[in-house]
Amino acid sequence: MNKNLKQHNAFTLAEVLITLGVIGVVAAVTMPTLVTNIQEKIRKEQVRTVKYKFTKATDKMNSLGKIGRYNTTMDFVNELKKHLSIAKICDSGQLGECWGGESFSNLNGSKTYTVTELTTGKTLEALQANSGNMDTVGIVTGDGTPIILTYGKECQALDETKQYTWSVVDGKPETNATAGCVSMVFDINGAKGPNKLGTDVRTMNSLLGMVNLGDSYAPLTQAECTKYKNELGITNCYDGSDGGNNQKQDEDMWGGAVKACHDLGLHLPSSETLAQIATLQFGVPIDTTESVAFTPEKCTEYSYMSCKFPPSTAEYSSPVSNFSGNYWSSREGSAAGAYRRYFYSSHSNYYSDYRYLAHYALCLGD
Repeated sequence: MNKNLKQHNAFTLAEVLITLGVIGVVAAVTMPTLVTNIQEKIRKEQVRTVKYKFTKATDKMNSLGKIGRYNTTMDFVNELKKHLSIAKICDSGQLGECWGGESFSNLNGSKTYTVTELTTGKTLEALQANSGNMDTVGIVTGDGTPIILTYGKECQALDETKQYTWSVVDGKPETNATAGCVSMVFDINGAKGPNKLGTDVRTMNSLLGMVNLGDSYAPLTQAECTKYKNELGITNCYDGSDGGNNQKQDEDMWGGAVKACHDLGLHLPSSETLAQIATLQFGVPIDTTESVAFTPEKCTEYSYMSCKFPPSTAEYSSPVSNFSGNYWSSREGSAAGAYRRYFYSSHSNYYSDYRYLAHYALCLGD
């Protein structure tokens, strides 16, 4: 064969350099997002693990008939330590000794919380009735997680014969109703930074660090939903249904609320949390999916609602004030709707609504 006809398959130096340059550009664009997603998955699992271990203890306490009532948070903790590995306990005057730092902030740094000031249920913004004056207690779990918690002795009694349903995160159990008597804030990486609510500092059954966006957020478009739905935990992208002939595919306000809270390192409240808030707001027990009328007129007008009359003198201490209007929950109903709770002086109802509606977004850090 003529050697001049031989094929040369090797790359030239210029081709190699161009290829490396393209790879570098792609890596520079994708790596930050990839790293962020990995960090979020790790944090999500760390948060789930803290709540799961804590709830395993309260679940065991409930099965033994030991969930309450306790007159003080320390009384509760003294029973809790029999079921949860606890390395250290600090009373409300020594919280800094258990936390490992002086303070933490919200995500954008606009508000700072001093650890030693979180001495009552009120300062912890607990979601239990009449817990405002209950002392907090600091603990460090056996695996090094600092927690500040308060016990709500007015929480509904739990049945030791009943198996309570667990919420699930990424297919794994996280928590159940037996942990509902406790509000807490915890740090998944101890004294290490960044010490911010929504990243390493998280809450459970607490409104600490909440951000009320109202309706000041942008809708999620179908293209954005397709791009972000796995990251945001959205099952179905909005299909544009509004109960009529209009199509509003790019006006998914519920999806926009989900993303707006996610961008703050927070999330929409669960249906259960909205019911807890309503219970505190109106002074009567309200179940997760219950709609309630508070006046005889509304009881007659809305016959499908439960009829309950709040006490003339408030018996419940609420961590919120002027809480009114429609608030989205994190519960997705379908490609057309999502669930929300309405707060009004005469009634509070819960149902699925069209996703294009501009209901309020309350962002929480648990």
